[in-house]
Amino acid sequence: MITFIFITIAIITAWADYRAYKKTNLQSIKSKIALAIALIILNIQPIISIIITALSKDNTEAVMNFASWNLTIYTIATLTRMGFYIGFLTIKQKGRAIIVGSIIAAAIFAILCNSLINTRTSLVIKNVSITNNKIPESFDGFRIALFSDLHIGSLLNPEREIKALAEAINNQKPDMVLFAGDLLHIRHTEITPKIAQILSTIKAPYGVYTALGNHDTGTYIQDSISLPRNRNIAHLNTKIGQIGWTMLRDSTIYAVRERDSIAVTGIDFTDALLEYKHSLSSPDNFSADEIFASVPEEVFSIAISHLPQLWHSIAAHADLTLSGHVHATQIAVELFGKRFSPAMLMYKEWSGLYSDSGKQLYITDGIGSVGFYLRIGANPEVTILELNR
Repeated sequence: MITFIFITIAIITAWADYRAYKKTNLQSIKSKIALAIALIILNIQPIISIIITALSKDNTEAVMNFASWNLTIYTIATLTRMGFYIGFLTIKQKGRAIIVGSIIAAAIFAILCNSLINTRTSLVIKNVSITNNKIPESFDGFRIALFSDLHIGSLLNPEREIKALAEAINNQKPDMVLFAGDLLHIRHTEITPKIAQILSTIKAPYGVYTALGNHDTGTYIQDSISLPRNRNIAHLNTKIGQIGWTMLRDSTIYAVRERDSIAVTGIDFTDALLEYKHSLSSPDNFSADEIFASVPEEVFSIAISHLPQLWHSIAAHADLTLSGHVHATQIAVELFGKRFSPAMLMYKEWSGLYSDSGKQLYITDGIGSVGFYLRIGANPEVTILELNR
């Protein structure tokens, strides 16, 4: 997903750079060479990140920080430059073109800097009503706090940011808390004793439950000899238990209120799903029949599935599916009451609430970041889902 975005940006930028290079019409050979070299360096930044991570023995914290900062700087420099080109390449009179381009570039630069400094950590609370006749009367008004994609290793100040997140969730006083996967970015050691202590403060009367995301499985650990994937998952399971959460791996719990109950099932991120971690299509061979075999059809059923692509397979069994993974590509804008994002080009369902034949899917935009430290209009979110008959 991130690769697709950067390839698209790179192609458009290279074309615009060439047009701008021709329009500058520099007379000095030295100036032409200097400008050409500068543009080449700016355009190969993503390649540098790819080479560094490929040549590294493992995706260590230092390597991932370098790659993310490199892509962050590249994104800011590229989008700012593209803003300049909007004026520079569309206005014939060169002096006016430079002025207009510079104003647009300055505005875009300010927006991007704000997305790094403020938007990236400006948590929003979204309130969503889930209406379904199968919701028991005693669960009418039941409030679930949903969040996802923390990517602890991607946070610039994890202890401070997770503490603010925990306080925001607890202030909502939810009845239950559900996490839709990708607690980790690379490996289990991101959950330090201090971070584990902070996470353990997230509490709810009916418990805190989570399912695995693709990043939780250790699939991005290059040095799998020193830390095999199964050992990484085992360590994560242990730490999840220590902080007081419950990991649901193709398993179901029942929340009981008075004489009524609802079911919560976590979809495990098995090896069979790994090939779809960056796929835009739904797995053809995925079946949820066995996972939900013991869940009575008359019980209101909630599924936690990190991948929203699984919804159409899960919907035969679950009334409400909760997902993350997409992050709205960390780029979104709202115009005329509608949200737009590059994610729209890749996923049919990418953010918010969807309904089909009485079954519902909610995709949260997540908390952390992947690839670059920017959230452009796509704030980290905690969603309060209120169940209503």
